[in-house]
Amino acid sequence: MKRIRGLAAVLALALSGCAAGAASTPSPSASEFPMFTDGVLTYERVQQPDGGYISMLALFTGTLTFENGCLLVGGDPFLFPADLTTWDGTTLTVDGLEYQVGDDMAAGGGVLHDTVLPADVRDRCGDHSPVLVGGVQEEIPEPLLPPDLPPDEAWGELPESPLSPRRDSLGAWVGDRFVIVGGRTDKPCPPAADCADGEPARQDGASYNPYTDMWQRIAPAPLPVNQYSSAVVGGDLYLFAFDIATGDLEPGPDGLAPVSFLRYTLDTDTWTTLPSPPSGGALIAAGDRVLSISGSDEIAGGVDSVYDPGSSTWTALPDDPLRRSYDREAVWLDDQLILGANSLDSVDAGSEGPAVVRLATLDSGLTDWTVLPDSDITGIGALAVAGRVVFPFYGVTADRIALSAGQPYAEGGIFNPVDQGWTALPDLPTGTPLDEYANGRPPQVVGDQVLIGGQFLLDPVAGVITPLPEPSWSGRGSATVITGLDSILVWGGVTYDGTAGENHADGYLLGL
Repeated sequence: MKRIRGLAAVLALALSGCAAGAASTPSPSASEFPMFTDGVLTYERVQQPDGGYISMLALFTGTLTFENGCLLVGGDPFLFPADLTTWDGTTLTVDGLEYQVGDDMAAGGGVLHDTVLPADVRDRCGDHSPVLVGGVQEEIPEPLLPPDLPPDEAWGELPESPLSPRRDSLGAWVGDRFVIVGGRTDKPCPPAADCADGEPARQDGASYNPYTDMWQRIAPAPLPVNQYSSAVVGGDLYLFAFDIATGDLEPGPDGLAPVSFLRYTLDTDTWTTLPSPPSGGALIAAGDRVLSISGSDEIAGGVDSVYDPGSSTWTALPDDPLRRSYDREAVWLDDQLILGANSLDSVDAGSEGPAVVRLATLDSGLTDWTVLPDSDITGIGALAVAGRVVFPFYGVTADRIALSAGQPYAEGGIFNPVDQGWTALPDLPTGTPLDEYANGRPPQVVGDQVLIGGQFLLDPVAGVITPLPEPSWSGRGSATVITGLDSILVWGGVTYDGTAGENHADGYLLGL
């Protein structure tokens, strides 16, 4: 059994780990925090009035190294409790547990995102945000490995799920299983028709464990849930709930529809309603934080913001330097935010060419923006995969022709942040039609590749396209498509016989 040793005090600073029993304590002066002695960073614990300590429950693992005169864990500076820690230049002892350079360590703590180490310490230890350690764990947790799935020769049918037939359910890989929640069970709208939504979306859900090949119901969400926006941080699924069928969600003063912000915790099978951000957007996991990125800043009111789980608060991000823009999308890659958007500057100036994607990066502290060179693509759907930013769309439409040059602009491309260079998407197999939104879902990441149209995997580093096995089910829209560690799950959705639509509850899994 794993056990946490020495749940030490943490300081009342802005921590992003999950605190238990937090209380207000005076912060030490800058001269006392942190202490840097013989290459190891430490801090003084603060005992609470009840005699206990604040403990941090987020788990961090990494290899102990000594670089440039600084002790690091997994490349990050760790702050250890001073009264429980000794370092003799060879052996680090924390609460009775001994570590040598090269050993793996597991520690409970929290990232001090708002703490900037002194310049002399940063010169030795680097610019990464420090981790304040509350305790060390005697056993190193085993890494989560992909389940032992059948080879990638064919899709396998899943056992019967406990959910009723439906479409537009939200799905995600959380911890070690696939989670599906919400969706619509009412009569589908005929193809190409514009129907008002009928019944509210569902609140029930289930998880599928590929290790045991079993389904299990999960606690119902407190509100109806659709395929809207979600992000996974550790064992928590964060999502926006917005159900237009209720009919009572009027746009706010900024013209944007209000949303509710929810968190589902897999380990405890519980839902929590959290404070909503200043405005809705796309949710992005950024390390141990969650970002909400507005899709447009053409009108006032669209605010990008960051949610800190430790303090349950949203904080507005600084304004980006791309000015007024639309189709705003962002990814979190290599400890920085990369924002892409189509600028309105060229439109306002009457440019004959299309609005191309412009890029900017926001540093790990979420304080400083840097503008990157403009692209020559018009695409959407940015994904972070294998150290690249991939815009995985192949279409070129007539209204995206550069009239002055007479050359088409591609929608898609691959951006390498290291050299800031662009490469074209690899060619599809000759004569292959492609619907990037097959099953009603856009491209998404699976491992170090991108799933496109439910039938191809794109390797952005090698520039290779790999066809997937033919599906064993009839084509359908609005299905739930989830990419796991090394697998793809497709569940539910709707098919049509003429104008009559039928919801489904069957599912299929492909191991890669």
